[in-house]
Amino acid sequence: MADKRCENGHFIDESWDLCPYCPADSSEAEIPIVRPSRFGGQPDNRDRGAADRRPTDPEPRRPMPVPPPTATAPRPASEPGQPPMERTVAAQKLDPSAPPARFVVGWLVGLSGPTRGESYPVRIGRNVLGRDRRSDIVINDDQASSHHADLIFRPEERRFILMDHNSTNGTYVNEAEIEPRRDLIDRDIVRIGSQRFLFVPLCNETFYWDGEGALK
Repeated sequence: MADKRCENGHFIDESWDLCPYCPADSSEAEIPIVRPSRFGGQPDNRDRGAADRRPTDPEPRRPMPVPPPTATAPRPASEPGQPPMERTVAAQKLDPSAPPARFVVGWLVGLSGPTRGESYPVRIGRNVLGRDRRSDIVINDDQASSHHADLIFRPEERRFILMDHNSTNGTYVNEAEIEPRRDLIDRDIVRIGSQRFLFVPLCNETFYWDGEGALK
């Protein structure tokens, strides 16, 4: 049984220095009870202000965002204000030994049979007329020879000349047989076998091709 009394007459154990039944003296400072935060403890409510004044750990630094890669704009062919780059173009060399170009100088237009309404170009120089497939103007007629006639344009004279090539059935212009040649003029009708053609010239004394291919 406790036989020790405090100043206020409360019985306490002899080993106690302070009476748990006596009210606390307001003059004595309260000892804050703080539990270490590393063990998950929280500071006592009586010293909440002191705990709030403790330095806190800095927030971890967030990594800086890396901007997405942007497409590189194509470099302009030339800087602003600079003249455009000039390119060298190789000019085609003219072969002096090559034959002259054979420009169109007129036409034969079919008037009968399967050639009716078809046009056949007449070019500078000699134009072969005949049944042979290699002819310049193919005549699909049993009465036509393989090499039946030649139609020639002479640019220096501005002349169209029709020449029979020793054909079996002859060559006719306006239903008259030529012996062996005849100049052609605009709207002449040429007949080989049963095939009839209207001659339409392009070039004449005032309208012709020059050496460089320009029309005068």
